[in-house]
Amino acid sequence: MFLQLFGASFTEFLVKTLLVYYGYRSFQAIETEEWHDDAHWLTFWLLYSFIQFIQTGMDYFLYQIPFYAELKLGLFVYMGLFGGATQVYEAIGKRAIKMAEVHLKTVQDATNANPNVQKLKEQLKAVTNKKE
Repeated sequence: MFLQLFGASFTEFLVKTLLVYYGYRSFQAIETEEWHDDAHWLTFWLLYSFIQFIQTGMDYFLYQIPFYAELKLGLFVYMGLFGGATQVYEAIGKRAIKMAEVHLKTVQDATNANPNVQKLKEQLKAVTNKKE
């Protein structure tokens, strides 16, 4: 109720604030010798980027859902602070990303077979003097 009174812009502010905090926590995780915290934050950022990608194409429809911004905030809190990233990944994320991987591989193969892409790669190599 509180968040609804202040509108979606306040909720988006909270999401952005959380993302800065999660970025800091990711930095802290990288600096430790533990691998569990690294895996948690890598999983979080993988799911976050997947959610952002889906949201990009469906933004208009998603914001028609009542309390969508608050639900998204709740999801990010759950994934980041309560270990939910691993649970969400295991429940639906892994399957969804594997399905997308098949399509991405098809696009990648088609792109690599395109002669214009090959020319562009050669031009970039020439400009950067980078060897494969």
